[in-house]
Amino acid sequence: MMALRAVMTSKVPMVIILGATGTGKTKLSVELAQKYATEIISADSMQIYKGLDVVTAKASAKEREMAPHHLLDILEPHQMFTVVDFRNRALKIIDDLTEKGKIPIVVGGTNYYIESIVYKILVENMDDNEALLWDKSRRKRDLDNSEMDEEINNKKQAVEPTNTEVEEPTLSTETNKELDNSLITKEKLQQDVDNEKVFTNEEIHAKLHAIDPVMAGRLHPNNRRKILRSIEVWLKTGRRHSEILAEQKLTEGQLRKPGETIIFWLKCEQAIHDERLNSRVDSMIKDGLIQELLDFHDKHNKQRIQDGNPPDYTKGVFQTLGFKEFHEYLMLSEEERNSEKGKKILEQSIENMKMGTRRYARRQNKMVRGRFLEHPTREVPPIYELDTTDVSKWDKEVKSKAIHIIESYLNESPCDFQPLKPDIDDALREADGNSHNFCEVCNRIIIGDNTYAIHLKSFRHKKVLKKKRQEEERKKNKEEINEPAV
Repeated sequence: MMALRAVMTSKVPMVIILGATGTGKTKLSVELAQKYATEIISADSMQIYKGLDVVTAKASAKEREMAPHHLLDILEPHQMFTVVDFRNRALKIIDDLTEKGKIPIVVGGTNYYIESIVYKILVENMDDNEALLWDKSRRKRDLDNSEMDEEINNKKQAVEPTNTEVEEPTLSTETNKELDNSLITKEKLQQDVDNEKVFTNEEIHAKLHAIDPVMAGRLHPNNRRKILRSIEVWLKTGRRHSEILAEQKLTEGQLRKPGETIIFWLKCEQAIHDERLNSRVDSMIKDGLIQELLDFHDKHNKQRIQDGNPPDYTKGVFQTLGFKEFHEYLMLSEEERNSEKGKKILEQSIENMKMGTRRYARRQNKMVRGRFLEHPTREVPPIYELDTTDVSKWDKEVKSKAIHIIESYLNESPCDFQPLKPDIDDALREADGNSHNFCEVCNRIIIGDNTYAIHLKSFRHKKVLKKKRQEEERKKNKEEINEPAV
């Protein structure tokens, strides 16, 4: 009934429900899906994997029966899934629902997934919506756990710096001249990328400089991952990454479907939210969280650790809150887990998960504000804040308000509630984080005009400058002393 009614209007809105973990996103999505006889699209980077139903807080079997869900349990734990993969699949589902007059309801806490379907922000495009972008790539560095040869490892920088002001040797004139004057073929460059481990950061940066000097100027030589990414764009499209981004910059702040997106941001008072999250972890424990983690660890991670490879909680499903926090406990034998020491480790692991969950919720809220309401160059779709603090008032403060807002859109009638207003600092509008600067005094590459300006006023820069001036002064005095008298 509601789906037919929606198709009679000029536009079918896309409804997005976002917010921190534990604010009731799943509950509201099911209620709205039932109300409008439609389907739900999950935008959660962990729930997309099979297993771990408890720790990732997936919609229950009963909730899935109440409304069809998409993009849940579609990947094996070892598979990599990129934001591009999500965007391609989600947009296809959204278009299919819209054509049928059904309101797509997107729900999840992975905000960059949400961004990918709200804005025109991604370069990659794929015709095959069922193929994983990562599986198509001939380079799978991040999944390769083999050790590098000692000689190669010594050549590479030990870590990628988090500060843009880092000591780094400049590219040699000979290297730049050789690359710039040579004909770079895709075949040769593809071979180099496939065997990129044999090259230093400087050498990889030089290869990018040969095909895209503008992009190379934006990236510090130590930013190996992004440099390789830019080279891959050229290999795949035949176009420079910098040119594509320049075109994209004109549209990256534009909505995919202006006037057709409604966002509900579920919020909860911090103190009550913290208590709710603590209770949520306790409920997970009762629902079998520990055994779920143990079973998953035995099946997917135990052998890896026994083979001498360290656990990696930064990739795929292993990023899920719980693995890192329970690592010490998961490594214990059954006998050790039943000991007093094991019980204390378990208690500490539970406390660590509660603390990690509370921190994660704060980051999620901060990202929502930063990526939508405080972004200097983006159009902002209507974002309505719904207060989930008092669950006894859920129907009035959350469900009824959401339905009223959607009804106002469908009927093109006045709405009793106003969306949040963007809050953008004028200074952010002028920020330029991509400019390339070279300090000849300190012999350093510095990315970003603001960072460069700070560097020029820094004590370290002034100290080097003073030292060089003193050396020049001594050299000048020495020349004057040695100058023959007339």
